[in-house]
Amino acid sequence: MSEITRVTGREVLLKRPPMVLFGLFADLSALVQNVPEEYGGKITADKDSVHIEYKGINLGFVVARREPFSLVELKDDGKSILSFSVTFHMEPVGLDSTLFHIELATELNFMMKMMLGNKLQEMVDSITDQVEKAVNSYASGNPADFSGMKNPADFS
Repeated sequence: MSEITRVTGREVLLKRPPMVLFGLFADLSALVQNVPEEYGGKITADKDSVHIEYKGINLGFVVARREPFSLVELKDDGKSILSFSVTFHMEPVGLDSTLFHIELATELNFMMKMMLGNKLQEMVDSITDQVEKAVNSYASGNPADFSGMKNPADFS
């Protein structure tokens, strides 16, 4: 029997207003255009969907919900091996910053939960770290350096 597993990332302060971040996450084609090949494999995207082929695994997302300047929810495209959703939460802090966190929800049976539970948290934490580094580096006028960054998750 499967149940919903929820993973919530840590909250980080991003040095950009919610309207800027919403624009980034609400248009999936913009979100993936600068992803290095080694992190994403083959990626195709448009405004409302993205498809990733990585190490023989196909993963597709579609935008399920947009709440301007506060939330973008992505869901699996129905062709993936797992049913899941990823939600980007944005809350304004002053005029130029945003409190940001990611929430992942997926349906896992007990065995899958035991195998993937910690890996899912690691993945959400890694993606949060990458978003924080990229946004805050850019806000400071510096390009983000991802040369030492590891893949978001290693399920091997």
